[in-house]
Amino acid sequence: MNKKLLSAVSALLLLFGLYAGTSWYIGGRVQAEAHTVIDSLNTYIAKNWSDQVRVTLRSYERGVFSSQASYLLTFPATKTSTLSPEVLVVNRITHDALPVAQLARGNFEWLSASIHTTLAPTAFTEALFKATGGRSLIDGHTQLSVKGVAKLDWVIRPVDHTQDTVRSRFAGATLIAEFGPTFHHTKGELKVKALNITDGKVTLDIKASRLHTDTHPGQSGLSIGISGADIGELTLTSLNFPTVTAKQINTRLVLNEKDNLLTGQSHYDIERLTIDKKDWGTLQLTASYDKLNGNTVKSLGDLYTTILTRLLNSEPEADLTTAADLKQFWGHVQTLVKNSPTVRLDPLIWQTANGQSSITLSTVLAPVDLRSGGLGLNGNPLQTIDATIAISRAMAVGVRTTALEANGVKPAQAKSTAEKDIASALDVAAKLKLGALKGDRFVAQLSFKDNVVKVNGQVISADTLLTLASSLVPASWLSTEPVASADGPDEAAAIRHLDPSVLASILSAADFTFEEVKDEQGDPLLKVSPGDSGAAKIDMLFVGCGNDPSCEDVLLRATYSPNRPVALKVANDWNLRNRWARAFVNDKKEAVIEMDISAYGGIGRDAVEGMVNTFFKIVRDFSKELQNSN
Repeated sequence: MNKKLLSAVSALLLLFGLYAGTSWYIGGRVQAEAHTVIDSLNTYIAKNWSDQVRVTLRSYERGVFSSQASYLLTFPATKTSTLSPEVLVVNRITHDALPVAQLARGNFEWLSASIHTTLAPTAFTEALFKATGGRSLIDGHTQLSVKGVAKLDWVIRPVDHTQDTVRSRFAGATLIAEFGPTFHHTKGELKVKALNITDGKVTLDIKASRLHTDTHPGQSGLSIGISGADIGELTLTSLNFPTVTAKQINTRLVLNEKDNLLTGQSHYDIERLTIDKKDWGTLQLTASYDKLNGNTVKSLGDLYTTILTRLLNSEPEADLTTAADLKQFWGHVQTLVKNSPTVRLDPLIWQTANGQSSITLSTVLAPVDLRSGGLGLNGNPLQTIDATIAISRAMAVGVRTTALEANGVKPAQAKSTAEKDIASALDVAAKLKLGALKGDRFVAQLSFKDNVVKVNGQVISADTLLTLASSLVPASWLSTEPVASADGPDEAAAIRHLDPSVLASILSAADFTFEEVKDEQGDPLLKVSPGDSGAAKIDMLFVGCGNDPSCEDVLLRATYSPNRPVALKVANDWNLRNRWARAFVNDKKEAVIEMDISAYGGIGRDAVEGMVNTFFKIVRDFSKELQNSN
């Protein structure tokens, strides 16, 4: 009997020793991998986020059946912050060879470890812990297999936190994910219930968002595979701008890699867009690309991250970009076009209740050398362009009507004005043979090859297109601030300020005589001899210059003889059929034609010359209109 008892006890001790030894072995494996995991994690963060964000192992307390490790996550400090931006993460690791708790959860994997992750308070996160009632913002469970695969099931608790003047209300989130050994692959989704951020002036509100990924690192470090986001509703509210709401936003990125060249497709979809409660329809964009150099795309992303970090850490008046940044950018662009990559829009669709408009585009780029000095390219990288633009007339009228109503115009008047505006614009485009009406749709086909631009199969000069765009597009829609030249003037660069000498040289080349004087406000004024134009006088007024000889706007004005009777109907009919210049009758009963030239955002010299020539043509045409009306 004693021998049987002794055998039983020996067997139990052997089993317990094996059990404890196995648990200790698993714990040793987990501890040994800790530094490897940290190195892999820091590499992953540097490639996908910032190399200024680091994870370090603060402590590791190992036991037989469980261990505890703490990690410090540090962020770059800002000049306005008095606290070191540090987050303390605590992992309680269970490496029990017979994990009863995990068996109860349905996990039967042998030689695995379970990790419970929480945050511990630091000076930086003290306010956050107060906002959560002293609880950790994160409550995460991770199952780590013997092969190094980590399966995450994390919960992020709701929080309502105010710092300085910014209030953040977070409704909570869940993270279900799987990471391969050394982040060989990433698969999972993050669901956020709601997020509201406001400083009292601007409010961002996001509801029911989901981020998902199924990717692995490529040769360049980019994430290859499928990723995307789904957002139920996004609203941006500001005291100074209209409220913008987008519903059911879906994005999807598919990226493949071969021999360090990327191919892929991006898809963006907005089911409903409203601005100040006005319905602007739905938007859908599918973009495809091929033969993009992966290392170069990664380098461009790193450059963007560097500039963004500089923005967050610099004084408001500090320069965000340097000459070195610009040279680096153009160097990356020159490398990017070496493999003749292609970019396609197939298609961009905008649809409202009134109709649908679309743009399809295919572009092939060609290798181009850098300019001397490394700023800019020594040629045009566009090898070919093929585009088709289809605009629904009814949709264009509806969109224009909505825009006018948003500016306070009454619905009936807005619709009437919109119909006239769209009809006039389409008439101009048709006369210039830039497209044709096919049913309710205005269709234009544009191609560029061998430095020749064709519209609907007809050769057209690039200057003509630029002149048309400069005349029809409001200056307020153009690019915002001009960029200063880095290495001095460039004759090919866009004109950003108009001074009398620019128009004077154009007038002299066209054999016009003129006189430069000052108007009542002290602004430059060119009095041009009308010649055979039919006008009584022609003035070119530089607007808003004062003592500065350079200006951004010039008003071209032709005034006709008051001895010629003019009916208002003549001016109104002209305005309905012409968009480049406006006609009216002044208080002296004189007919007047006016046209604006704006250099805001930059304009080419050829475009300025083309607009001046167009103005004189309009002056002659309007003179004939007046003669025919008598």
